[in-house]
Amino acid sequence: MKLFELAELRTRGSVRFSLGLGREGFAVLDATGTVRAYLNVCPHRAQPVDVGDGRLWLDSGQIECQAHGARFDPSTGACLGGPCDGSPLTPLAVERRDREIWLTDDATALLDVLIT
Repeated sequence: MKLFELAELRTRGSVRFSLGLGREGFAVLDATGTVRAYLNVCPHRAQPVDVGDGRLWLDSGQIECQAHGARFDPSTGACLGGPCDGSPLTPLAVERRDREIWLTDDATALLDVLIT
């Protein structure tokens, strides 16, 4: 499943994308330039982490949930502080195909099971 063009991510810093059936994901570039993708759901209160306003990143390089300030490591999704209480973001396996980012076939199959 194609998610977005890599240029979008480089321009905006994060990209939200639809996974179908009302589910969303978001992607970021970590400090090494690797694309990391997660379900757009904070483990604290099941609200979106990325609300699309461009304020996802902290100066420290951490991801911050806009709802309650939970902080996450962009490379691993691990909770670094705040109300997430050690619960990580749910990662999505993605791959680069030329200039596009795709959900891997295995991740697509798993997602089909999770949302049906």
